[in-house]
Amino acid sequence: MSLTGTPFFVLTIALVVLTVAALVLVWNRIPGPTPARIAARVGLTVFSQVAAVVMVLVYVNNSMGPFYDTWGSLFGANAEVQLPSAEGRPVGADGNATGTAAQKLVFTKYSSDVLRTTAVGPDSRIKGELFVWLPPQYNDPAYAHTRFPVLELLPGTPGVPQTWFGTMRADRAMARLMAEGKVKPMILVSARMNMFGGSRDSGCADLPGSYRTATWLGRDVPALVKKHFRAADDGRKWAIMGYSAGGYCAANVALHYPKTFHAAVSMSGYNAPLASVVARDPQLAAANNPLLQLRNQAVQPDLVLLAMGSRQDPGTVGDATALVRALHQPRTSQVLTLAKGQHDTGTFIAEMTPGLVWVSQQIAR
Repeated sequence: MSLTGTPFFVLTIALVVLTVAALVLVWNRIPGPTPARIAARVGLTVFSQVAAVVMVLVYVNNSMGPFYDTWGSLFGANAEVQLPSAEGRPVGADGNATGTAAQKLVFTKYSSDVLRTTAVGPDSRIKGELFVWLPPQYNDPAYAHTRFPVLELLPGTPGVPQTWFGTMRADRAMARLMAEGKVKPMILVSARMNMFGGSRDSGCADLPGSYRTATWLGRDVPALVKKHFRAADDGRKWAIMGYSAGGYCAANVALHYPKTFHAAVSMSGYNAPLASVVARDPQLAAANNPLLQLRNQAVQPDLVLLAMGSRQDPGTVGDATALVRALHQPRTSQVLTLAKGQHDTGTFIAEMTPGLVWVSQQIAR
């Protein structure tokens, strides 16, 4: 039974109803000596509370995320990495060569207008899901020879890429903004960013001897999108945007891959890496701190930034301001400050609309 499916949520509701009913019906009918009756009543009460908490957690996960989309991601199933064999061909967990790099990806429908597939990064060897939204113009004969700008979208931690097309509704926002003439057609793509299962943060970096997440997001995902869709080849037509940990990651990846991305958007992000696997190594932490990277670069890349924060979300406005101020040539870079908004989905959605408009102005002119 799917963690995010309606049947499981209904099951949690039914369990709460049954436990409450049991409390009412058997409270005064429990047989045995007094200590046994007290123990039984305490047990029923605790069980009912646990059932209620589970129901609420499932609702929050489904409505505000999902933060975890499978049982594996909840209980710690890590992303798969296919290492090269002696012959240079990729191998799976069983040690047999898979030949994945030569395979053409097969996309299926995730929703009415979003495509989904599982791919292996040619360089990182990370195996993860990709979600792609194509603007209506993509299938219009008038645009048959058009190569579209691309915006790569990153979730928070914990979080899954499909949140952008679920709770965040980026596809609907794009359709509305295009109808209003505020943005031009762009391809939206979101890929797995969180490589460790559970809530552990893999840091959006190339970890020595482990996941090369920056390579996956900055090199592999763009290469896969360009191979299978009419996506722009020019890095000036590419942007990357994320919220919370994804906002930090957007800036970090863009600075590591300046030829891939011309624009980056950090929505309620931060500058210093928080993932313990990165922060515990001073050299690795410094190499994956966007603010330090900018300050230490004598010649900065051709990159523009939009950094956002809320005055009610401690640290986000300061980090956003510092990041943009570190640019030698800010050009169209901006800091956007919200007066209200906690570190939650509602704030991220509020930041998304100006983010999409700004990105369109940078890469879809």
